[in-house]
Amino acid sequence: MAIKYSQDLSRTLNPCKNTICKACGLYLNQLPVLDKAKKSNIFWVGLSAVIFEDGVKKQPLSPITRSGALIEQIENGFEFENSFYKTNLVKCVPLKNDKIRYPVGHEMEKCFPNFQFELEVLKPSVVFLLGKQVATFILNKISDQEVVLDDNFNYTPVVINNVKFVPVHHPSYILVYKRKLIQNYIDGIQTLFSNVNTISTKCA
Repeated sequence: MAIKYSQDLSRTLNPCKNTICKACGLYLNQLPVLDKAKKSNIFWVGLSAVIFEDGVKKQPLSPITRSGALIEQIENGFEFENSFYKTNLVKCVPLKNDKIRYPVGHEMEKCFPNFQFELEVLKPSVVFLLGKQVATFILNKISDQEVVLDDNFNYTPVVINNVKFVPVHHPSYILVYKRKLIQNYIDGIQTLFSNVNTISTKCA
């Protein structure tokens, strides 16, 4: 698959300082933030990167953020049989007046081929789409399925080319509006781990 707009994804999925994506200009705010490339059977897909201070490890859905910490809690106990990869639909940081904003449609469009390439190279079995905005955009691109986020956290996968895409509530939504139901949220997602094809850690 030819990727017109890539951040040197063709080799390591790590941004190259001399060959960075300039498709939408967001790289001027901060270079693309990418996880360590490894064959992974479980993907987490957020909306966009956050601002990182100098000296801090840059990672999508980083555990230093509240959302990332909750994802790490969900992964706890399942690391030995699964390989997790974290990414964002938009790899850079959208800003307005130096404050993070939601990415707009053309920014998501420009970065979407990079997400497609991650899928192709890293070959996940399950892709958790965090939040309705991410789930709606991605599923509209690859299927005609409607996004449904069950209030009881009984999440339903959409199977496309043997990959299960699972729209789930964004961790930030749970932390703000459903704090009393955090364990239910964790259980709802972990239930889907039981049907995931395990992957050898030697693939990393």
